Amino acid sequence: MVTKRGQQGSSTIELLIAFMILVLALSAVIIVVFGSQSISVDTQVNSDALYRAKTMLEGARAASRADFGSVVSTVATVEYSGPLAYTKKLDVMDLDSFTKQATSTVSWQTGGRSQSVVLSTIFTDPTSILGGDTCSQELTGDWTAPQDWRGGFGYTDIVSANGASGVDAFNKKVYLTSNIDNKNNFYIIDASNPKPAGLNLPISGQLRFDVAGTNSDGLTDVRVAGRYAYVSVGGTATVQLIVIDISNPTAPVVVKQLDVTAPGITGFGNTLAYAKGKVYLGLTVSTGKELHIIDVSDPLAPIDQGSFETGTSINQIVVKDDIAYLATPSASQLWKINMSDPSNPTLVETYNPSSTNWSGQSVALSKTTSNVFLGRIRNLNPNRDDLIALNSTNIAAGPIGSMSQDTQSGFTRMVVRGTLLFASNAKSNDGFQIWDVADPTAPLRYDTTPVNIQQTSIAAMDCEGDYIYIGQRSNRALQIVGPS
Repeated sequence: MVTKRGQQGSSTIELLIAFMILVLALSAVIIVVFGSQSISVDTQVNSDALYRAKTMLEGARAASRADFGSVVSTVATVEYSGPLAYTKKLDVMDLDSFTKQATSTVSWQTGGRSQSVVLSTIFTDPTSILGGDTCSQELTGDWTAPQDWRGGFGYTDIVSANGASGVDAFNKKVYLTSNIDNKNNFYIIDASNPKPAGLNLPISGQLRFDVAGTNSDGLTDVRVAGRYAYVSVGGTATVQLIVIDISNPTAPVVVKQLDVTAPGITGFGNTLAYAKGKVYLGLTVSTGKELHIIDVSDPLAPIDQGSFETGTSINQIVVKDDIAYLATPSASQLWKINMSDPSNPTLVETYNPSSTNWSGQSVALSKTTSNVFLGRIRNLNPNRDDLIALNSTNIAAGPIGSMSQDTQSGFTRMVVRGTLLFASNAKSNDGFQIWDVADPTAPLRYDTTPVNIQQTSIAAMDCEGDYIYIGQRSNRALQIVGPS
């Protein structure tokens, strides 16, 4: 017989059990609800991070199409979305001169957990594969103490007592010209191993170019695109440009000669630039036009599309997009030419310094800023500026910065990599220099232990990957300079 008190006890137990079941059910519901909410938040955050990672890669891809060399690794940055902080970073690795691997990483902290999204892709540079600037903007090694042959880097001697007049490094080969007659004056040098045993870089092939009936038609400069080398010819008014088939580097052969001057015009080939299927040929001063734009989309049938009169010799040409910058030994030491219509190039502006004692000898463009640098040479008076920094959007406004050395110095060739300017210099025992131009108003010497390269007069300089290739008018006509 169940007592009333027993019935009350059973009811209490039943209530407790029911309450426990209710609590467990509510807990499960809460866990499910908050778990779903957490998953929803994680999904939204992950989608946001994925979008940011994709955006970084697409931005790098767009930059690579405009300027392949400008795509480099970035430092980590933080972006906020409400209370959440995303850390973004782009890592870029050069696989070769024409290929980069880009990896974008977005990471964040949520609920005490570290999470990240990582995407990777490959960029290629078709323009550089055909010819162009293959210099890496990302520096490796210690460039405060650059090294030459004494640090194990290779060099090449050639038969020409005149040494080099032009150099173009392309796809682990160096193409070198010499301004000499009656001897080999075009060389293909194997630079696949920058530190060869015995230090001598092997010569793969060479040739001698002469124009019948002349005796002073040496070669003055070279640019390579695809299977052809375009070479300017000096000392003759009948040929200013030749095209050399280099598809077999052991046996280069001249396949085309071009005369861009009318009868009676005496301008000689002096310097070259190449960009997007066109050769820009600069002549010595003549009664005709000194700048010629040559369409080489068919290298065996080049077409002189247009020309421009400077009234002075052209010492160097640098081309970016539809703009050419010309360094000249005249009152106008730097010219800016619009070539969007190759048949009718037009003057945009010039830089005209107050002193004309100097010659505009070289020009270099920064890939990361709007700065353009003018190198000058052979001062007649002391304390003149060797290096001029200008804003490329308005060179006529004059220098935003400058630097001077002694009367024997002068910047003959230059290349800008990031915030550093690498320069060949006419200064005795200081022929290779590195300057920090992060602040162009006050350039600072960067190489604290300079390399004293052997030089009589620096003739040419180029860059591929992380190495600098220097052409000299002396023995060791080609030298490689690299980091320590």
